Amino acid sequence: MKTTKETINLNPQIVREIYDEAKKYDGVVDLTLGDPDIRTPELIINETVAALHNNKTKYTANSGLIELRTAISEDVYKRTGVRYNAADEITVTAGAMGALFLASQCLFAPGDEVIILEPNWPNYINMVRMRGAKEIIVSLFEENVIEKIKASITHKTIAIVINSPSNPTGLVLSWDILLQIAQLAKENDIYVITDEVYHSIVFDTEYRSILEIEGMKERTILVDSLSKRFSMTGYRVGFLCAPKEIAQLSSQLQENVNSCACMFAQAASVIALENCEKAQEEIKEIFKDRCMSMFKELNKSPYLDVPKPMATFYLFFDITKTKMSSYDFTIKLLKSKHIAVVPGNAFGKTGEGYIRIACTLSTEKLVYAAKQIVAFIDEECKIS
Repeated sequence: MKTTKETINLNPQIVREIYDEAKKYDGVVDLTLGDPDIRTPELIINETVAALHNNKTKYTANSGLIELRTAISEDVYKRTGVRYNAADEITVTAGAMGALFLASQCLFAPGDEVIILEPNWPNYINMVRMRGAKEIIVSLFEENVIEKIKASITHKTIAIVINSPSNPTGLVLSWDILLQIAQLAKENDIYVITDEVYHSIVFDTEYRSILEIEGMKERTILVDSLSKRFSMTGYRVGFLCAPKEIAQLSSQLQENVNSCACMFAQAASVIALENCEKAQEEIKEIFKDRCMSMFKELNKSPYLDVPKPMATFYLFFDITKTKMSSYDFTIKLLKSKHIAVVPGNAFGKTGEGYIRIACTLSTEKLVYAAKQIVAFIDEECKIS
């Protein structure tokens, strides 16, 4: 049977592959998916229940509840100083995935080129390929990243995708790097898609949005969600903020995809944005404690190079001293110790020689897992 080349060319999801493989073992400590075990704040749960009782189980406008778009506008303004019109510059989506999909549908066409920084969340590349466009990869681990980006821009370049703070690395792009990316975007008349879903989970470092740079609102599509920020992954509420013509087109497109985001989840999201700043800070501190505990334990192994966590709830660390490939390390660890992690090559060729861990479980479980990883490495490296 015939299928489209765009779907055949999609990258396989290695993260999900390992997640599924882990289900075959008993007592696995699963550190694969970015799905926190933290309970959704009580205020949000209560509003969800109230919304259900108040019959908020219907369709909304394709672009979402105006109350939620207004709350999003205020929230983005508070952290970036950029004001979006709730009526026609914001579209509420089914998670950040929905926002990325709609943005790619609006911007990319067959033959276009999209610059993506690597290591990266693999869905970026798949979004590009689904439109028949081509990804142009620039490694974040190389020197002269800006020069590499500049050299990659052609007359076919339509956009640069950035993710700061980053999944999988936890890196935060510096203000200087953002300024230079913005300058390239302006000089070459290209868009920037900025995925900022981890902006609330930043530790002891400066975080800025490229939106703060003068002249960037009109050429930037902001992708964000409430999933990680308020531990609401299953609510599937995300959004995009964009120039009016793109936001309105994305709203029209959504009618043909899933009509709108879930109504009662949207109602609860208003409360989250307007009344849960304290809960957001508490969630961030939990992740900081978890990441630091894991960092300290893993660094006890001379075979690992683990950078101090900057942001997100991921650790992305170098295992090259073990002389194992990322994939072999992952599978052997799972079989030997029943600890599930993600090989770095799941996030592009640049990720080979690295492992990603999601610190989404309790500190106690994470410390146990770290000790098992260190023990596994000791055993394997002694054998070799």
